[in-house]
Amino acid sequence: MPSIFKEQFLVKKFEDKSWSEVADAPVYAIAGVSEGDGEALKKAFNIKTVQDLANNKYIWVAQGICSFSKVTTEILDKKFNAEEFEQLRKLPVHAIKGVSENDAVLMKKAFGINTIEELAENKYISIAQSIDTLALLENMMKEEGLH
Repeated sequence: MPSIFKEQFLVKKFEDKSWSEVADAPVYAIAGVSEGDGEALKKAFNIKTVQDLANNKYIWVAQGICSFSKVTTEILDKKFNAEEFEQLRKLPVHAIKGVSENDAVLMKKAFGINTIEELAENKYISIAQSIDTLALLENMMKEEGLH
């Protein structure tokens, strides 16, 4: 099942795999993620697979903070200071409860991530989340007999 997406975003070894197989593959199946990056992710958050990276709770928290902080000026009354919410995304990753300073160092080592915003918007995480979505869709289509 080769595709342009797979050729562009996966290492060659995984291009012919199904989306479900790629989701279950080690994170270094994503082009640009090394085995060393994978080890750092495993030490920081016990992330072993592409699916683990896509569904990590700390990444979801970071994405929620960023999404909310970007719209606070539109959803909060002017008498409230929306800037404080906007500043949340600029905080270091270890500002998220449950993320240690050592975890943050490992994220920096793996992906060059320093802030909550960088964690939320990292391209490798976005790729992992796209793969996870495609794997879910692929499985739904199989269950419905559409694949």
